[in-house]
Amino acid sequence: MRAWKHYMLKTKMFIAFSAVSLFLVLLTCLIFYYKSVSDIRSQTFSLSDTITRQFSRTLELYIQDTEKLSVSVFGDPVIQQGLLDHYRSRDDTEQNEIELSINSRLFTYLQPRPQLQSLYVFTLDNNVYYISKANGPKVSYSLSSEPWYKGAGTMGGSKFLLLPVTEEDTGDGHKANVISFVRNINRIPYRDVIAYMKININVNVIRDMLVHADSNEVEQHMRVFIETGDGDIVYDNKDVLTGSSGTGPEPSIFRKNSRSGDLIWQGKRYIYTFAKSDYTKWNTIILIPDDVLLSQQKSLRYILMLVGLLAMALIAVVSYLLSHQITLPLRYLMKKMIRVEHGDLSQRVTVRSSDEIGRLTRIYNNMLDSISRLIREAYESKLAEKNAQLAALQAQINPHFLYNTLNIMKSISRVRGIEEVAEMSEALAELFKYSMHQLHQPVPLQAELDHIANYMKIQQHRFGSRFEYRCDVPEELMRVPVLKLTIQPLVENAVAHGFAKMKADGIVALSARREGGRLTIEVADNGQGMTDDRLFTLRRDLQSSRSSPEDDEAHGIGLRNIGQRIRLFYGEECGIAIESGPGRGTSVRLTIPCLTAEHEHGEDTA
Repeated sequence: MRAWKHYMLKTKMFIAFSAVSLFLVLLTCLIFYYKSVSDIRSQTFSLSDTITRQFSRTLELYIQDTEKLSVSVFGDPVIQQGLLDHYRSRDDTEQNEIELSINSRLFTYLQPRPQLQSLYVFTLDNNVYYISKANGPKVSYSLSSEPWYKGAGTMGGSKFLLLPVTEEDTGDGHKANVISFVRNINRIPYRDVIAYMKININVNVIRDMLVHADSNEVEQHMRVFIETGDGDIVYDNKDVLTGSSGTGPEPSIFRKNSRSGDLIWQGKRYIYTFAKSDYTKWNTIILIPDDVLLSQQKSLRYILMLVGLLAMALIAVVSYLLSHQITLPLRYLMKKMIRVEHGDLSQRVTVRSSDEIGRLTRIYNNMLDSISRLIREAYESKLAEKNAQLAALQAQINPHFLYNTLNIMKSISRVRGIEEVAEMSEALAELFKYSMHQLHQPVPLQAELDHIANYMKIQQHRFGSRFEYRCDVPEELMRVPVLKLTIQPLVENAVAHGFAKMKADGIVALSARREGGRLTIEVADNGQGMTDDRLFTLRRDLQSSRSSPEDDEAHGIGLRNIGQRIRLFYGEECGIAIESGPGRGTSVRLTIPCLTAEHEHGEDTA
């Protein structure tokens, strides 16, 4: 795989922006989706719990109403008296009258209530009084045949019993699922049991209590159960498990503290809520399939996917345009720099903005300006160095100097003989020899001082006792390297300009001293000095990088030339300093690095 660092900046920015944006969009969509699912589940739990409790409470109220009906039957004087007469009479005709009377009263209670299917009164001697709306046959014929009857005291501490679903024949081959409400009938005002009452309630009454119109997918797939607590299904809203036993949801969930949660039933995941009635002891359960609940989020998923795709497409376009906008001026700048790399320093870029790209463009233009300036200055410096060397050579071959020297030689040869002429000729030969070879190479300070000594021999023959030359240089500094012809012109200036109007007592003093890592060489005279204006002009000219023959004529042997050579060779921190005043003489100090001859030789070798 191609290394990331080798990709173009535009590609990197596009990939980075797109990746980060894709991650943020996906993360936002996922968080929003799962938050929506969580909210819907919470709302569904809340709504389901409300429906469950309301349904359980409605069933309680209906059973309470049935209990009130049983109390009315229980306390009816006709039924009380009829039961007592039943136990007292042995006459069949009288028994028929009693049965007709009791059944008539039972019909009175049964008829106004459409949810009631039938009503039984069981006597203790296994006789049954029975009335039914559907005119179906009797299902129970004696108390002893009832599975709920366990003998006297079967009610225990309860007022009534609620029996699981059974089938009751309604005639014409039809049957109805009923739940049975059973209670004792006690003799009034005595409390001994004289009979048992069973009220059969059509299970359809529970369906009527549960108000939902199957108007949406959740209601269509919602399962509602009523369980007895022993696993017997009293009611199933789909009429699939009504009356069955042990086929409903796991009874263990009703023993949990939570009234809602998730369960797996018949291989399918549901969310459930349940409510246990303290009155009936039955559990009301509502199950809602998870997949049906999540199916409500299909449209939300599609919307989120569409929004995510649009957002990613928009971000991709924006990131591409942004990266293109950023890299376009960089690529243009890069093309310019390639041309600069091939030597064309005229390539400038127009600054069109003040942002980072604009600042980079300005820096690039300034860099080219600096490079061009440095190249020009380097060229001019090299040219100035060559000119300085030529000027130094030309300065040494001064026609006046040669003319005067030759006149002196001629005079001496006539008056004193040949020895002095030989001495001056030798000194003049050394001067030419020193000046004509390797002008740009440093020499030991001793060689420059010997050259000055040769020069002073000639000048002393010329001027006689008009001035005195003094040299004070420590022996340990004699091997310090200096540039050729940088000290001798200072001595020559002192002789030529300092003593121009002096006839005697002139002194030229040359001294050298080490100051830290620098060597300071001073040439001082007690001549006529300079005015402040001329000193200011000379100092200003020493800072200039250009020289002319007129300046050299005005200031002697090119002090500016010497200063340029020193700065070019040693650096800008080195150079010449001048102190002077009218009648106080002139002092010229030359400052260079104090290097040993071995160090200088090592640098040249390197």
